[in-house]
Amino acid sequence: EGPTRQRMNRATAACGASTLRTFSSRFARVSSVTARRGRMPASPDSPGTTVACATLSGGPDPVAFRFGLLADIQYTDVDDRCNHTGTQWRRYRNSLAVARNAIDYFNQSDLSFVLHNGDIIDHQCAFDFAKDEFKPKAEGLEQLGRVMRILSGSQCKDWMFTIGNHELYNFTAAELREGVTPEGCTLPFKCANDEGSFFFSRTPAPGWRVVVLNSYDVSIYSKGREQGLDVDALELLRKHNANVDKWVSDNPEVIQTERMSGTFPYFEGLEGLGNRWVPFNGGVGEEQLEWLKGQLSEAKANDERVIVFSHLLVHPETTANGSGRTLIWNYQDVLDAVEDERWGKNVAAVVSGHQHEGGLYTNDNGTHFVVMESPMLAEPGQPGPFCVVEASSGGLRMIGYGKGPNSKIFGAEEGEQYPPAEPMVKDLYLAPVEAKA
Repeated sequence: EGPTRQRMNRATAACGASTLRTFSSRFARVSSVTARRGRMPASPDSPGTTVACATLSGGPDPVAFRFGLLADIQYTDVDDRCNHTGTQWRRYRNSLAVARNAIDYFNQSDLSFVLHNGDIIDHQCAFDFAKDEFKPKAEGLEQLGRVMRILSGSQCKDWMFTIGNHELYNFTAAELREGVTPEGCTLPFKCANDEGSFFFSRTPAPGWRVVVLNSYDVSIYSKGREQGLDVDALELLRKHNANVDKWVSDNPEVIQTERMSGTFPYFEGLEGLGNRWVPFNGGVGEEQLEWLKGQLSEAKANDERVIVFSHLLVHPETTANGSGRTLIWNYQDVLDAVEDERWGKNVAAVVSGHQHEGGLYTNDNGTHFVVMESPMLAEPGQPGPFCVVEASSGGLRMIGYGKGPNSKIFGAEEGEQYPPAEPMVKDLYLAPVEAKA
């Protein structure tokens, strides 16, 4: 480690510590926060509008459960830089400071679980793009350890980690299924449930069901790091993206080398929602899709509200500028299942990551499609993005911080102080659901 890197690391650490001290006193007040920014999209009296919200917690509408939420920490020990498409300025090292803030914040609440919605470390932990070769696996494990040692400070030990593309760049599917516990960590990094499935459900409280999807069920990287590309998924991708077809024809060894990144022309010639057909996205297989429908049908029969988690986005309206670049390949199949008239109003929210910029859209059923922002994009001096979500019969209350004043969820209004003096509140109204006969 040279002098320049040492100075940068010290500066980053100091910045993170300063931010944490600045905001730690505010975290303790989370239980008494008022809904000064509480708003609810899609009121049943005025669909698609924003209205002042009623209290969603306390009194006659008690909180059923709380959980911590963040996504796309995507840490790697490299200098700040733009992404390959030039649309995001990424502060990779600062992700650790945001993670520390998140844990300090989460530890102020009694949480049923915490969910990290995919991409815990970056592809660069596994692959040297300058040399066009894989790095020693120990390097990725060491960088994962930096993140997991922070997350291990969580008082809530019930964590769920969804699979993102960067998980599959860094680890084999077997490792993600069995779990990886770096040295000095008490919290394992594991993407499967106790039965070894990457998609599963649980009931955190009476009247509620949580559904976790594997949006890389069908993916060229589904087998994970250095296991070779999935041939069936690759053939599907070739049919929808001429760039992939040409690349594979010119580089047939790619099936073994997995080198479809860096200089690969992802979006060249793609239009509209066809932009989703790129290597870093994936799809939901038929078995999982039928399982999802079964889960939603059961939830309807049991008078349960449902929160669905997926690293990849499900609704086109939540993609950046409607580009479709971060959608599930077969998003329409998943969306049709979620919006099915038999149980669509039971789906409270679909929560994603992947896109980094964040997003929020509410459909006619009152289902909220939420995209969490990435800590990589946190602006200097910002504690977030992360939040605690309170679930009640009246709605979902998100209490936390965004990546900056232009946050899609926790943004600032004109003339408003940012960062705020207290955690911000976003209330997501839930339309009434007709109970079973």
